[in-house]
Amino acid sequence: MTDQDSNTTGQAPTYRERFAEACKIMDFAVAPNMNGGYLVWEVQHVRDGQKVTIDGPFFTEDEGGISADLLRGTFRGARAYQAIHCWAWNPDPRREKAIRDDAMASRMMLAMQIGAEVPTHATNDK
Repeated sequence: MTDQDSNTTGQAPTYRERFAEACKIMDFAVAPNMNGGYLVWEVQHVRDGQKVTIDGPFFTEDEGGISADLLRGTFRGARAYQAIHCWAWNPDPRREKAIRDDAMASRMMLAMQIGAEVPTHATNDK
């Protein structure tokens, strides 16, 4: 699936359209039934029977899915997986900031790969 520029009624959204929608979210989603937990998306693939993280973290499932689609040519079976992080397990403000900085960096690199721009002022639609 390499549909980048055109979208007509009845077709799946392009990577750029999915990415633009994902960029409206500026923080991780809250994990249900968990105090202080949030959902982080990573791209993993299986190597020697173990899941290995090859990209991420990402704020949204769409970002992880786009990255997995792009990486599938190199890493067969690459998929976006959800992980739960919780600030209460290991309270460290620097670690929490680093995770969010890494997710923003992953977003920027994904934007470069698909030729899209990252909106600088987005609203958070949690």
